[in-house]
Amino acid sequence: MNTLDRSKISRGFIRKSALLIVLFALLIPAPAMAAETQGMMGLNPTTFFLLFLVISTLIGIIAVLAGVGGGVIFTPLMMGFTPIDGLVIRGTGLFVAMTGALVAARPFLKRGLANIRLLYFAAVPYALFAVIGALLAVYIKQTMGVTGEAYVRLALGILVILIAMLFIFAGNRIEYPEVKHVDGFTKRVGLAMAYWEESLGSVVQYQVTRAWLGMILFAGVGLVSGLFGLGAGWAMVPVLNLVMMAPLKVAAASSKVLIGIGDTAAIWPYIMQGTIFPLFAVPCMIGLILGTIIGAKIMLRVRAGFVRYLIIGIMFLSGARLIQQSLTMLGYL
Repeated sequence: MNTLDRSKISRGFIRKSALLIVLFALLIPAPAMAAETQGMMGLNPTTFFLLFLVISTLIGIIAVLAGVGGGVIFTPLMMGFTPIDGLVIRGTGLFVAMTGALVAARPFLKRGLANIRLLYFAAVPYALFAVIGALLAVYIKQTMGVTGEAYVRLALGILVILIAMLFIFAGNRIEYPEVKHVDGFTKRVGLAMAYWEESLGSVVQYQVTRAWLGMILFAGVGLVSGLFGLGAGWAMVPVLNLVMMAPLKVAAASSKVLIGIGDTAAIWPYIMQGTIFPLFAVPCMIGLILGTIIGAKIMLRVRAGFVRYLIIGIMFLSGARLIQQSLTMLGYL
């Protein structure tokens, strides 16, 4: 069997596995969560579905124009400004990030932009700690109740504000970083590869470095992603590009595929707790995918600088709202 045949079988297996996971998630009964969500929102199912379809589409459009993943906006915005249970929102955030990443993964893998060696290397710490983060989220909900939810909202509010500050003050990403030294550990794991760069009309050979530090950071990013239900692209691209010195296109492509791998694992604790509520998850998933497609087309015609600052403002507002909610739940306000 040649390499092309194996590649086709691998892609087919990934697509079928992802479809089975989605179908299984939608078949898991969540009557308690469904009743609670419908009761709090006070909407009929059709209105509820259409409302979140529209909201998620707008989030997807704005996220693309601002150059960020939809999950980093979706979770804090939904937790800060809707009465839906926090665990449902975080599980749905992972679900949405997973499906979006799986949609984007195929062309990145097919074109060789995603470094398959780097994916194997980073997927283990990221997926393992994403599962641990998801299990921790469920444990906090079961054992600490309202107090645990308050602490989660407080931590998420602080994190979202820090991410917004990262967008403002972080150094510029480097399209083709110059690697002057490759440490011994990185050489042994063999992460150097090449890809065809259309804009240059040539093959780009590249190396990465500081793989040991990247492994530690991937574990931390996975923990945050699983615990808070955030997309991890905001953290993984800087780790790959600024820490490990991978080319920017390789970093972005590899980040998308890694989210699909890690979040597919991390979603299971949420699924087994019945927190994937189809009437909420499906319109959010469809909306963000539609928004991504529409936003990509709009990006060709508009200047996205203003939208980026709009996103930063939304994140500050969401973070402040989450902190206010947590302090109220803890009795300080």
